[in-house]
Amino acid sequence: MGRIEKYMPRCRIFLLDGKKFRTNLLVLFFEIPLRRETATKTALLAELLKRGCEPYPTPCALAQRTEEMYGALWDVSVVKKGDKALLLFSLETLKAVDVEEAANFLRALALRPLTENGAFPEQLVKRQKAILRQKLKALQDDKREFARKRALEETAEGTPWAISADGYEEDLEHIDGKQLYGYYQEILQRAKVMIFFCGEREEKNKILALRREFPGRVAMKEQEEPDFERGAAPRFVSEEAEVEQTRILLGFEAENGGNPAAQMLLNRILGGDADSLLFQKVREEKGLCYDIKSFRYPLAPWLFVQAGIRQKDGKDTAKMVMKCVESLQKEPISPKRLQQAKESIRREYEGMEDQPWAMVDFFAEQALQQKELSTERFLRRLERVDAEALSRGAARLKLRVVYMLSEEKEESHA
Repeated sequence: MGRIEKYMPRCRIFLLDGKKFRTNLLVLFFEIPLRRETATKTALLAELLKRGCEPYPTPCALAQRTEEMYGALWDVSVVKKGDKALLLFSLETLKAVDVEEAANFLRALALRPLTENGAFPEQLVKRQKAILRQKLKALQDDKREFARKRALEETAEGTPWAISADGYEEDLEHIDGKQLYGYYQEILQRAKVMIFFCGEREEKNKILALRREFPGRVAMKEQEEPDFERGAAPRFVSEEAEVEQTRILLGFEAENGGNPAAQMLLNRILGGDADSLLFQKVREEKGLCYDIKSFRYPLAPWLFVQAGIRQKDGKDTAKMVMKCVESLQKEPISPKRLQQAKESIRREYEGMEDQPWAMVDFFAEQALQQKELSTERFLRRLERVDAEALSRGAARLKLRVVYMLSEEKEESHA
């Protein structure tokens, strides 16, 4: 029996009510699958496209143009969401700036890059490669973030989720202006596009006109199952570096998709705040760590617990974390604690309506999941989550990796 595919516009536009704000926010995302061979190119594009475009060929020209728009704020960056890299162009302006004028500025940034003979200028590419190389080295120096990144790579090994959207230093030397420009042309012609406008509804026609720049339709694919070996035996990974404090992270295979509200509550109760089970049991009662928390990456089927510890307490800390997870599986959360966690999340989401960027982030994640819930519907789902649902979620947590980053051992000399 054949499968009927549903199609949607390649460029989807989302209008968010921003009537009460003093500014308009316009954001354009190119949706790019995360692959090792293109991750560094995408990260380099974000650096390169910030340096100018045909109408405004220098950083000074860009600065002058945004100053004419009453000090508008703009950026080009890469955001990782699950197994996707989003190449993002954004512009925030006062409402005194005409929306069509703002759209034209973003259009120029994205569609009219600086080129020479069908390639990005080599000198510009060389300079931005050096800047990206410095940024990647700086990321290595932040040991807390470095440990998080390495734990994700090990836990999600062999899947797109393990790939860094920041890029890889060793890939930079193989990229030239012609190759990078060809890659960008492919993005412009084929990538899915999402455009978000948080402003006055009356301006929608000026935003909808942007769809003409990205014609075509794409098939709506069914959600793909994560490509990893389920139930694999957990691994222990130990690395050394110049660190003041040993970092330990436990990476769990968690439910993908399902009920995001229940997953958020489970994370909050396990290790998401100072009232969490991990904080109370591992830090306060046992004194095994300096800090501890759990977290999830957006749209990814993993949950992590991270802690700062004394190296000698690594095994005891891991054991205590596992006991906390097991207790969530077997012992129902008290109604009071469950309601506290719900109220904490509800406050965050109700506050989202006062933050244009938070609204864009929420609805972008919904669109990527092909769910597109409103915040009201999400909060209603949150309210319906009960203790049994959390116990079932905890039962689905499967430990995959214990990662530890500790101080380098001094070499002994005879």
